[in-house]
Amino acid sequence: MVSAVPSPFLLTRLTMTRAARTGLLVIGVVATGAIALGTVARAPRAEVTVPAHQPPARAPSADLKGRPVGASGCMASACHGAPAEKTLAGTLDGTTWQSSGSCWAAADPHTAAYSLLTDKPHRPVKVTAAHIMARYAPGTSATDDARCVACHTNPALATEERFSEPHAKHLRNEGVSCEACHGNAGGWVADHTTWKGPRADVYAKTGMNPLYDLGERALACAGCHVGAPAENGLPVRDMNHDMIAAGHPRLNFEFAEYQRRLPKHWQEKDRATNTVVKHNPLKEWLIGRVAHGEAACKLLADRAERSKTDDRTPWPEFAEFNCAACHHNLRAATDPSLEAQWRKDPKLTGHLMGLPGWQPIWPMTIAAGIDQPTLDTANLKSVTSAMSVPRPKRADIATLAKQGSGTMSELRGRLIRAERIDGEFPLTGLFQSPPPRVPEWDSAVQLLYGYAALERSKEGKSPLVPEFRKALAALRTDDWPHVNWPEVETALGAIGPKR
Repeated sequence: MVSAVPSPFLLTRLTMTRAARTGLLVIGVVATGAIALGTVARAPRAEVTVPAHQPPARAPSADLKGRPVGASGCMASACHGAPAEKTLAGTLDGTTWQSSGSCWAAADPHTAAYSLLTDKPHRPVKVTAAHIMARYAPGTSATDDARCVACHTNPALATEERFSEPHAKHLRNEGVSCEACHGNAGGWVADHTTWKGPRADVYAKTGMNPLYDLGERALACAGCHVGAPAENGLPVRDMNHDMIAAGHPRLNFEFAEYQRRLPKHWQEKDRATNTVVKHNPLKEWLIGRVAHGEAACKLLADRAERSKTDDRTPWPEFAEFNCAACHHNLRAATDPSLEAQWRKDPKLTGHLMGLPGWQPIWPMTIAAGIDQPTLDTANLKSVTSAMSVPRPKRADIATLAKQGSGTMSELRGRLIRAERIDGEFPLTGLFQSPPPRVPEWDSAVQLLYGYAALERSKEGKSPLVPEFRKALAALRTDDWPHVNWPEVETALGAIGPKR
């Protein structure tokens, strides 16, 4: 039988009063503290040294050249992220650079480019990316196709080595952002506020694109709006006929008009002298046409070379030809209208009936119904002739297209430096009064934009704005190639006699 004798602790609780127990507890606490204090007093004091702060070492800019940073590297309020009310209202001055990033983020249509590849586009579309990809590459999302991503965001984020990087995927959401045009900022973002010396040299050294040069700016735009081979660390950009057949809009690029409609977030300057400049609209238009021809030739040469080994690059590439060469109304041989008869006239088409014609890039090439230039006097005569055959020869085309690109590059440089553009490119005969009867859509649109640039180059407000708007409205159609040509002729004709 177990004894019921209580433990000493219990006996203490039973026999001691509350006051006694409290006093005993206090004595224990004090004794413990004294022992601890004595131990601390006897221990030697430790020496603690705190090193001076050393900021993290920044890699030399040369080592970061070509590395994407993202728009966040530009958008601080003390950099390019200041309030943009004045810039958005159209006031461009010496402080515009402070709000250039804010202006771009608020109003530039390029910000929505990547969203068009997703199921939540930031603007209305007639054909969704999912619809296009279901026909072009079933089972693949547009956001996972490098050829789509290359033009709908910074092209550098679509290279093979960066395509799967989490950081690159995040940056793509910015759309066609700062670096897509200015170049990857890793090599210049930290230094560009203190640059000294010739701008061209500094830009080339750090990897910043010299967009102050109209020709280089036009080429930068054409890289996506026309296409470009893989070069300078960027992937191939090639929106071809397969994509168009799947539902992608065809590319209709007009540099001067596109730039005019863009919400400007910059002030035009001569960076060598840091002085404000005003470009002649006609010069802008002509440089844009030359850059278009240069980009088209480079892409054509690349397509001819790639088609030898790349199954995704057919030859001949149908997107190289004038769409209306195949897509047009069938008319009776007895139909006397110009729209029905022009295809039979080599003087209008530049080639024999039944053969496709290379894309018109007027006035670098011939254009249907326009007298100047002729096939013999056109700058890109050799390319046009070589492409206007049933089966263009790859080797010949690659060589001629490279030569054509070089010709355009040289002309572009001369036009940039020229005080008078007619000294480098003959304008005589390009613009007739009244304008000629043009029976083909591409040629008519290019002619209209040329006349518009000529009109804007005059001093004062043009009285012909309503006529130009009517002409543009007549050429806009949701049922291409069905165009109301009498209305187009009337609208174009109204421009010339009042000049």
